[in-house]
Amino acid sequence: MSRRLTAVPAALLLAALLLLTATAALAATTRTATTPDQLRAGHAAYEKAVATGWTKATKLLDAQLAKHPKKPTVVLDIDETTMSNWGCLDAVDFDVTIGLATCVVQSKSVAFPGAKTFIKHARAKRVAIAFITGAPQATCALRQKNLIAQGIRKPFTLTCRPATYTTDSIVPYKSAARKALVKKGATIVLNVGDQQSDLSGGAARKTYKLPNPIYTIN
Repeated sequence: MSRRLTAVPAALLLAALLLLTATAALAATTRTATTPDQLRAGHAAYEKAVATGWTKATKLLDAQLAKHPKKPTVVLDIDETTMSNWGCLDAVDFDVTIGLATCVVQSKSVAFPGAKTFIKHARAKRVAIAFITGAPQATCALRQKNLIAQGIRKPFTLTCRPATYTTDSIVPYKSAARKALVKKGATIVLNVGDQQSDLSGGAARKTYKLPNPIYTIN
């Protein structure tokens, strides 16, 4: 029996397919050319790079706060930014479709330690936390449940992709969500994500991109 069928029971596969239907209009998620064996061999280095990235993001945040912005806010992506789906992806040989669906449906994503430290630091500085994710609205409650279970408790805001969004790139949705925060009076001092599409479109004073050797999103 294949590793994939062993790792993912039929009921979960069905749930994943339902999730796929909900995300059909989402921008293309593409696996990188890095093989599963290469990803596993480089896992420790990847984790270290993410930790280093969050340290750098903290320094960027502090530099912006020194300018005394009004209603400072940080915008964070969730998957492979705040939380890792490594376990779910590894279990299915990095099949992105099934791996991501598994983590979302079963709330199995695991918070990066660096992300939790960053959020704690930001809150101590009275910075608002806003999550903007490409996950569909139908899964928003699951994403919130997972965040809270991983120790990232409220207050925070969470924006998920509307069911009516059919554009083949995530950029217009995410940039519009950031602009909506600004319109409400927030100053987005820093926007952190693992994809360039998380950061494109403006509305943030600074951006920081974390590494993601597994997949890319348009």
